[in-house]
Amino acid sequence: MSLWKMPDPVETADNVDAFLKGQITRLAMQAGVSLVNLSSPKFNSLPSSGTAINGTENKIQHGLEAMEALQAIRYTMDQTYGISPQILIKYYIKQERTWKIRQELFIDHDSFPKLKQKALCEFADCWVRTLDKFEWEKDDRIDLHVFPSSTENVLKFD
Repeated sequence: MSLWKMPDPVETADNVDAFLKGQITRLAMQAGVSLVNLSSPKFNSLPSSGTAINGTENKIQHGLEAMEALQAIRYTMDQTYGISPQILIKYYIKQERTWKIRQELFIDHDSFPKLKQKALCEFADCWVRTLDKFEWEKDDRIDLHVFPSSTENVLKFD
């Protein structure tokens, strides 16, 4: 990946959408929490990793790790800009219907897909900083950006 290569906004938004839809419910079930009550994390109470001795402790540790991942997702949503956090939280965490979100946020029908795509791309940008903030291991880090395979988005300074 080049520093100057721009991510594809449509493919990146689709990738983030699939990530959020696939991970949030799964992680909530593993953590044993309700999505409605998921709040932004407080960094003084994040779980720390330790060695697990038996199956029960492994389950507890796995649940804590899932909760930390959910908190990281929520934190990232809060780091996006403007109306984006509200769109992301209402759509993915609260799982509200699109028409209800549009109505509550006063967004017209045609603008919502563009604003949602923008919010998803911002999530991908902020996710990179979240990985550093939560100090995740290299194996647990994923880049949600999708870069085009061609060189059409590479800036050329000839």
